[in-house]
Amino acid sequence: MSDASTRRFVPARPPVRWRLWTVVAALCAAALAVALPLAGERWWPSEHRCATGVVQRGAGDECVGVTDGSYVYAEEFAEVSAKIRDENERVAKSGEDWVAIAYTEPMTRRSGSFPHNDRSPQVIRQAIEGAYLAQVELNRGGGHGRTPQVKLLLANSGQGGEQWRPLVEQLVDMAGDGEHRLVAVAGFGQSVTTTRETVDALRAAEIPMVGSTVAADGLSSQDPTFFRVSSPNADQTAVAATYLKGRQAKGARIDVVKDIKRDDTYNQSLGANFGRAAKAARLRLETPDGHRFVSGSASAANTLADIAATVCRPERRLDAVYFAGRGRELKLFVEALTAPGRDCPLTVLSGSSALGVFYDPPVTGSEAVGGDVLARWRASAGLRVLYTAYAHPDGARRIYPAKAANPYPAFADAYDLAFGGDRELRSGQAMMGHDSVLTLGTAIRRAAGPRGGDAVDAAGVRNMLLQIGQSGPLPGLSGPIAFDAKGNPHRKPMALVELRPEPERRYSYRGTVWAHGPR
Repeated sequence: MSDASTRRFVPARPPVRWRLWTVVAALCAAALAVALPLAGERWWPSEHRCATGVVQRGAGDECVGVTDGSYVYAEEFAEVSAKIRDENERVAKSGEDWVAIAYTEPMTRRSGSFPHNDRSPQVIRQAIEGAYLAQVELNRGGGHGRTPQVKLLLANSGQGGEQWRPLVEQLVDMAGDGEHRLVAVAGFGQSVTTTRETVDALRAAEIPMVGSTVAADGLSSQDPTFFRVSSPNADQTAVAATYLKGRQAKGARIDVVKDIKRDDTYNQSLGANFGRAAKAARLRLETPDGHRFVSGSASAANTLADIAATVCRPERRLDAVYFAGRGRELKLFVEALTAPGRDCPLTVLSGSSALGVFYDPPVTGSEAVGGDVLARWRASAGLRVLYTAYAHPDGARRIYPAKAANPYPAFADAYDLAFGGDRELRSGQAMMGHDSVLTLGTAIRRAAGPRGGDAVDAAGVRNMLLQIGQSGPLPGLSGPIAFDAKGNPHRKPMALVELRPEPERRYSYRGTVWAHGPR
């Protein structure tokens, strides 16, 4: 074991992007040139540093980069960042061999800006909490071996993932410099254009990835480097079309409401996949093109109000709609469906982003669903809002009927001990963060060989990810994990969840569903 194994975390510096400032600056740079190679790091002006490995970038001077938890990107992440830092320091001092996994999401927001492509800080925190608990499970005798130990790093790509390019360059440096031992990346937030660009760049660098909560089908490829534990939109919409076909068999009138915003790969994928799934299920829709809107501005609320008035017309009222859009806009649709004086007994079914109804503000200065909207929703007995969730605590009991085989109770106990209570687990986000890191950790241990002494690198981790499921699935909190030829979950269950206005019933489990039938 070299002295590097016990060194304090010093991530690779983000690359310099400025031109030479002045002759004086050039002379200063020349003077520093002697010292920098000894430090083994790229130089960044101190006034632009937020912390080691994290620098200010972009129009809002967001602190972007990679930290071991020593730097806190936002107050929402303070507690979990401190726990990750402490575990990483314990690993460094243990004297055991270790490798690192980076968990990436957009973790900062610019003041006064509309973060239309980001998940809420609460949801991101939940996912990171799950990732941390997987780290502890892997490192402290959770039945997955003990070596190499795993360090967990937090990688922020900035609002909307806009700083993905310098972040990727930093991660690639850390994977190749021999000191930081980065072997894989997890997380990725949600499916937007910058997510795809991040995945493509890391794929080109041959760094293996496991997505936690990304659904767009276009992220996948043959001979994968990118894998995911989250069910893609093709599977979600297949379940939705089957459900709605069952309703139609009983006389229900059905249509689709879809977001056609061009740079949102989740919405584009969800709408296109639902069209194909509806055709395959022979589901008849009431209009040829559905009801379309464009998200990303305050005008979306007006458009969705008009759509609500149309689908709720007493003379041609619909019974159910598929909402191919994000939770932010679904919140606006619910507001319109429950407008004062409107009686609209409607079932709304949507995809995994629907949990954002309770978290994600749709426009600047707005809040997630609350106040009068919740009161009207409670009073609207005929309105039901359902979605295909990646995971749900009650689903684990259905998936693993043998109590001893169910990994969820131990996870819930660990979450309660670390963070208190289990109410936030019902969104499923902590479960997904856990499963992505557990999957990578399992691949890391297998790459290390039976005795845990073989050197582990990115290529070895990718090879072992390709094997997961070949001799039996990995028991994840969200269900058995195995990958198909494109790195997507193979026959993985989902939860059908109803969103409810009552806090104690917010995510109500309604059943376990499969796109292609149970295993």
